[in-house]
Amino acid sequence: MLAAAMGALVAGVLGGLAARLLMRGVAVAVGVDTSFTLVATVMITVVFVVLAVPAAITATARPGIRRGGRWVTVLVTGWTSARTGFADAKSILLAEEEQLPVLAALAVAFAAVVTAHGRFAQWLTRRLATSGEPARPYAANLGHPEPGAEFADGEAFIRGSCQSPAPPARGTGGH
Repeated sequence: MLAAAMGALVAGVLGGLAARLLMRGVAVAVGVDTSFTLVATVMITVVFVVLAVPAAITATARPGIRRGGRWVTVLVTGWTSARTGFADAKSILLAEEEQLPVLAALAVAFAAVVTAHGRFAQWLTRRLATSGEPARPYAANLGHPEPGAEFADGEAFIRGSCQSPAPPARGTGGH
C-alpha cells in the first residue's frame, strides 16, 4: 500500500507540474497575460496525485484489472483536463492563425502527459513494490512457463521480476 501511495504521489507531482508547464505554454501562445500562483500549481498537482490513485492501486493486480485501472486514470484525468481547458476555449478560438500549430502541438503534448500519467504511476508502483525482493528471471519458454509465471501483454513473467526476458539462443530453435 505504501508503494501505491508513493507511486501516485510521484506520478501526480510530475504529471501536475508537466500539465502546469503546458498550461503556461498555451497562455503564452495565445498571448494571455495570466499570473500563475503557487496555490494554483499546488492544487493542480494535488488533483493529479488523486487522479493517479486508481492506476497506482491496480499496479500489481492481474493484467486486465491493471489495464482497467490505468484507463480509469487516463479517462478521468483527460476529462478533468478537457473541462479545465474549455475555460480557455474563447482565447484559443480567437488565436491568430500562426499560433494554431503551436496550440495543436501543446494539445498533443497534454494528451501524452495524461496518457503517460497512469502508466508511469503503475510502473513506479510496481518498481517500489518489488524493490525489496530479489529479481527473478522471466520464464524462458513462453509455451511452458515456470510455476508462478503470468502472461501480460503477450509476455510471460514471474511476479516481482523487473528484468527483461532473455532472448532465445541462436541456432537452438528457441529450445
